[in-house]
Amino acid sequence: MTDEVELLRRWQGGDAAAGDALLRSCFQALFRFFRNKVSGEVEDLIQRTLLACVESREEIRDPEQFRAFLFRVARNRLYDRLRGELRVGEQVNLSEASLYELGASPSSVVARNQRQALVGEALRRIPLDYQIALELSYWEGMKAPQIGEVLGLNPNTVRTRITRARAALKEQLAALGVAPEAGDELLPR
Repeated sequence: MTDEVELLRRWQGGDAAAGDALLRSCFQALFRFFRNKVSGEVEDLIQRTLLACVESREEIRDPEQFRAFLFRVARNRLYDRLRGELRVGEQVNLSEASLYELGASPSSVVARNQRQALVGEALRRIPLDYQIALELSYWEGMKAPQIGEVLGLNPNTVRTRITRARAALKEQLAALGVAPEAGDELLPR
């Protein structure tokens, strides 16, 4: 994280090369964030997220919170895209809806092996903010305060949400036919 902090400070100071390096370093994390949530538009959402970061880089007051800022922007871009798919007049609380309920097609990328396919399917069946909290915690290594910045929640609420998300994920794995004892080993650590 210290490299990101230094790159952000240099970028905010006018060093365009530092900005390029910082944004390039975020690509894989953003790809992981979007790939289980949309199909076919991952690169577009990444570009929109990075563009928003470029346009608002001066608004980042605490360089230590860059990752939280990045994923908050990514979440907002995702919500914008999902809202665009809703029928006119349809109201949905996106933080509580699952991608499965929204009718999003399954990701074509997930499925290197049966384990990833099962977890990927189960993740798409839990509420979107639960999915985001789990992914940021387990795959991006973010702590509750950072995830709270992304989701607009306090850290204690984030911890509760992660606990509930794990339970919801286990429930969905069971619904997919995974034995309860096997569910623990399939959950992200």
